[in-house]
Amino acid sequence: MKTPEKKIGCRFLSSLGAVHRCSDPVHREGFCRFHFEAFLQGEVLSNGQLNERLTDQRRRREINYHGVPPELATATPGTVYR
Repeated sequence: MKTPEKKIGCRFLSSLGAVHRCSDPVHREGFCRFHFEAFLQGEVLSNGQLNERLTDQRRRREINYHGVPPELATATPGTVYR
């Protein structure tokens, strides 16, 4: 019996109130292309969390919601905050 393949995705951890990982495929250092670029800019920490020193709220949301399924990013049906 074969064991199912484990889906390997980006290691970025979204801070949406629970543990949600970005679903994009890994590019480098365990991050997808988008989060790897944010990592290089110091916006994402090596442990996969958003850097608390990032003060631009629009950029924080952009990084936080990237790769997260839309149903997890909505507060109410039909309203997506990005």
